[in-house]
Amino acid sequence: MKLIAVIVFAVLISNFGIVTAQELETVPDSIETQKTNPAGALFRSAFVPGWGQFYNKKYIKSVIVAGVEVYLINGVYTNWKDANRHKDNFESADDDPDYQALEFARYEDALDSRGGYSWFLAAAIFYSMFDAYVDAHLSNFDQEDKAFDVYIGPVNENELGITLTFNIR
Repeated sequence: MKLIAVIVFAVLISNFGIVTAQELETVPDSIETQKTNPAGALFRSAFVPGWGQFYNKKYIKSVIVAGVEVYLINGVYTNWKDANRHKDNFESADDDPDYQALEFARYEDALDSRGGYSWFLAAAIFYSMFDAYVDAHLSNFDQEDKAFDVYIGPVNENELGITLTFNIR
């Protein structure tokens, strides 16, 4: 056990280096902002609604995308549950053909609605993934001719502010 601890300690120590004066002179004066990883943004957005936009620091877009995707997921789930309920009602209604026909129509409507929500959900996820991917690619792009700019962020330690800037030419 002591041998394993010594080996681990030796490996950890070997990863630390001593910085020489010459290496300090080669350090750049300004630190560039880190560009977000486009593949990381794409996969984050695929797994959790709005996570890719949040990763790209597009917070309002993140909330909107997450809200739309959660709404569509709820629509798929609700219609799936309704379809199963109407199917059970249809199968158990042996005596009344009118009630059976009504439940079958409701079952088909629930299936159609579930399919519609599923297609819209797939489109929203596709949009979300590639929007996050493109935003990550453009994260270091400085656009100077914006017509307007919105900034939401901390004003001081206890306040949150919204700044709206217009560029009129």
